Amino acid sequence: MNKNSNIEKNSKNIFLSVYENLVLNYPKVDVKPEDVIYHLSSESENYKQAWLIISMTMFCGLLVYIIPIYLTEKDHIGPYPLWLHNFYCAADFMGIWIFLEAYRKHHFLFFAIVSMGEATWVLMEIFCLQRSIKYESHLYWKDGTSLGKKVLDILIQIIIFYSGLNLLRYELNDTIMWKFWIFTQVFITIVPGLELEKRGYRNGNNIYLHIVLIIVAIFSFNPWCNMWKVVSPKYFSLSANPWYYIIGFVSFMMSLRGLFIYLNLPEVEMNKIKKN
Repeated sequence: MNKNSNIEKNSKNIFLSVYENLVLNYPKVDVKPEDVIYHLSSESENYKQAWLIISMTMFCGLLVYIIPIYLTEKDHIGPYPLWLHNFYCAADFMGIWIFLEAYRKHHFLFFAIVSMGEATWVLMEIFCLQRSIKYESHLYWKDGTSLGKKVLDILIQIIIFYSGLNLLRYELNDTIMWKFWIFTQVFITIVPGLELEKRGYRNGNNIYLHIVLIIVAIFSFNPWCNMWKVVSPKYFSLSANPWYYIIGFVSFMMSLRGLFIYLNLPEVEMNKIKKN
């Protein structure tokens, strides 16, 4: 009886520990601009590794828009829904001035580089929005909808996202978007597969895009050396921030699922749609 009660007690303790870590505990530290400056400066022992991981993650971030631009021009339909372009346009426009402000305050070159990167993303997103109006109007608007109405719908959605994301950043006390940026990785790895499944045809997608999305999930959420952890190891440790890795696992599995969906869509269906 004594042995059984000890096992039961240990089981309860383990359950309570897991429950507390997932529901009641919060990171005891925060993410600050100084964390970025330190871990990307020669003062840090691992600054070269940090630069490499961040560079590779951002390069994949460029690919997830460069590949869709190519696909949109080829198939006259892109892999992302209109709302996702609007979300990223709002988020990256916010990033331009946030990182410019960080550069103005701290005079650290990384912040200026990222601000220019954000501007590049915004330009690509605006291009994709123009292509959505040109090629994908039948997916989002009724026949005969005026150009002005389409542009207005897009602007309204961007304003809603922009306002909401700034509120989120403000309430997270996220001065350099390092916490908020996680959501951009979550959406980009999950949404394309769901959109592909809903459409039921391969047009606007290819295998390379879905492989890149899997790589993005691995770079962003592996618990050993991701872009967020190299800048703030304590905040993004597995013990302090388990939900980061839980959503990371979900994102990784959904990116794999997106590739599986793509591979299982028949070529015949794609050819049929092309003829139409």
